[in-house]
Amino acid sequence: MTCSFIALFLSTSSFAMMSAETEQASKALGANMVSEISFDQGKAALTDSAKTEIRDFVKSARASGMIDQIRVAVWADREYPVKKAKASKGDVALANKRAKAIDAFLRKDLAIETVEKFNMTQRPNALQKFLQTPTAKVKTVMEKNGAAPQTTEETGTFNHKAQASKALLMIYLKKM
Repeated sequence: MTCSFIALFLSTSSFAMMSAETEQASKALGANMVSEISFDQGKAALTDSAKTEIRDFVKSARASGMIDQIRVAVWADREYPVKKAKASKGDVALANKRAKAIDAFLRKDLAIETVEKFNMTQRPNALQKFLQTPTAKVKTVMEKNGAAPQTTEETGTFNHKAQASKALLMIYLKKM
């Protein structure tokens, strides 16, 4: 079981070039597979290449087992906000539209029933942290593992760790 999990997780690297921090955060959240897609600046629509990446990603997951759920963390065109910073209404709306576009594509085109969305333009609020909601857990784990960079120093020399204009898809397979 452990060997197949490692092989399954590492097999996702062919779909998107993502940082080690992103893969580590996804593992810490219990995801079996992870992939990133990119959006055009200011746009919420999925590109044809993003749809192809998602189709291939889901097809690969289905070949490995039954999909239990997909969690989607979505950014606007900015990185995760620093503490005490408030995202603009435009950024929140853009990330929400992107999340809805992914959700609709997964449900309608790929028959995925359970999709959980996380807007990465907003930090978890005090109540979410206190209740340890899935939103608080996902965002906290991603931030602590370096998968939700906040500053240009954290995005890396060539922005290879940047998450702005991206979405992270984490697939959880049903346990047999």
